[in-house]
Amino acid sequence: MRHGAGAGGAAPSPSCAHAHAGALPALLAGLARRATTPATARRLQAQLLLRGLPLPARAAVALVASSPSPRHARAVFDSAVPAAPGNVYLWTATIAAYARHASSSSSPSAAAEALALFRLMLRSGDPRPNAFTASSVVRCCSALRAVLEGIQVHGFLGKAGLGRSAHVGAALIDMYGNHGLIEDARRVFDEVPLRNVVVGNTMVACYVRAGEVAAAREVFDGMAERDPISWNTLMSGYLRQGDAHVARQFFEDMPEKNVNSWNMMISACSEEGLWVDSVVVFNRMRLARFQPDAATMAVLMSACAQLGCLSVAGQVHGYLKKSCVEMNCHVLNSLIDMYAKCGSVSQAHLLFVETHLKDTVSYNVMITALAHHGHGREALQLFNEMDEEGLHPDSVTFLGVLSACAHAGLVHDGKHYFESMRTNYAVEQSLDHYACMVDIYGRAGLIEEAYFLVQTMPMKPHAGVWGALLNACRKHGQLEVGKVAARELITIEPTNPGTYILLANTLARGQQWDFVETVRQSMRGKGIEKTVGCSWVEVDSVVHEFLMGDFSHPNSDEIYSTLEHLYLQSV
Repeated sequence: MRHGAGAGGAAPSPSCAHAHAGALPALLAGLARRATTPATARRLQAQLLLRGLPLPARAAVALVASSPSPRHARAVFDSAVPAAPGNVYLWTATIAAYARHASSSSSPSAAAEALALFRLMLRSGDPRPNAFTASSVVRCCSALRAVLEGIQVHGFLGKAGLGRSAHVGAALIDMYGNHGLIEDARRVFDEVPLRNVVVGNTMVACYVRAGEVAAAREVFDGMAERDPISWNTLMSGYLRQGDAHVARQFFEDMPEKNVNSWNMMISACSEEGLWVDSVVVFNRMRLARFQPDAATMAVLMSACAQLGCLSVAGQVHGYLKKSCVEMNCHVLNSLIDMYAKCGSVSQAHLLFVETHLKDTVSYNVMITALAHHGHGREALQLFNEMDEEGLHPDSVTFLGVLSACAHAGLVHDGKHYFESMRTNYAVEQSLDHYACMVDIYGRAGLIEEAYFLVQTMPMKPHAGVWGALLNACRKHGQLEVGKVAARELITIEPTNPGTYILLANTLARGQQWDFVETVRQSMRGKGIEKTVGCSWVEVDSVVHEFLMGDFSHPNSDEIYSTLEHLYLQSV
């Protein structure tokens, strides 16, 4: 059958077919030259797949470098390497993709695949690894904690003349540091001829991880160039060893700060109990035009919760609404906790109700808040709602539930939830849970039941258990059991003044004044002083701190004069 020209089926003339065949490779060659980005490389790959042609090495490298997973990177490598078996960039990009995944997701299999590919590269003989190949392989040895393989790779790099590169040196220092081989890390550091800031930072970080802050400072002082990472790393070292004062001075001396610098300083103030200072540092951070992130707000909300200042809490919440910080479940949980600890359980509950994506932590925070504010039955009701939602309670959930039972005097409910932990929810009963049960019995005046529980516990009671029993004995005047509890507490915490004060108060309640004096003499003889009382008062959105016997407040004279006047009026 003959086909007409208008039917669209006419065969092209030989000259036309030759022109098309010649133009196609030229077109793809031009596209291949431009395929240096993931998007253009993907377009080229699609065109080549349609024609059954191999992917050029340059485009393959771009695709491998942007691969979402090692499996995808390896598939691209396998399709491209037959056409370019000696392209070092293709091998390096694929090994780096494995190393990147091993570091970000702690995947031993990805690190092992990288080492296997590196061995294959060495067996093939061509191409030879470069410094970037080597550093990726070293990072995989570090991720696998493969000390022997790491030492072998280091030996190969030395023979290949790659060990003195700053890029490889930093990877080797980090590997030895992660393995705890600090002297080997230092040896590598000393052998790198041209140390850049990355090499210096890595060595400082190794010393900080090992707790050798003085050695870290020596390296830091000798660095020709420093960046915010250098300063932050050493500052974290001072904070780890408890030198908060030095860390704060170090922070003030920093020529250039970043968000992590400010976060560390806010956290340092909070850990020291200087919650007002945490808020002050946060305000300085904003004035310096730094954008707080989720970590900043988490630490700040924790500080506000400890401070108990409702007006500051409201300001933090207001800032969160206006900022770019994502209002995710973690941030909302911190907000709920902050409001509850600042005394506004109603605002905390409102936020809880408005939170659509609740997790176990959300319920834990709200149950604990209701329990501590005396809403025991509401806390138990919330626990039942959590159960109905299909969320599995954890050990923290039951601490809140048992605390609710203790504050509401619900002994029977407390026993039920305590026993159901293991049987219904597969949650192990910890020492803290036993302490809660002792508190439940103790608050209800059931001292014998509380003492029996302590005696029959499957593990040795800790200070919290004995403390709950001693406090119950003080409240209900049970001297003999109280003496037993105090003796055990003093054995566990011989320098805790609270134990001696509780015992003295228990004895005073039984009017055993001679024994009270004996306890006080024992404290004096051991050099144990009563913890200084401290309180905070919020006036016009400003929190004022007062310590017993402290006259450092700027309005101290006026305050004590007013107190004396009030006292004289009352007598």
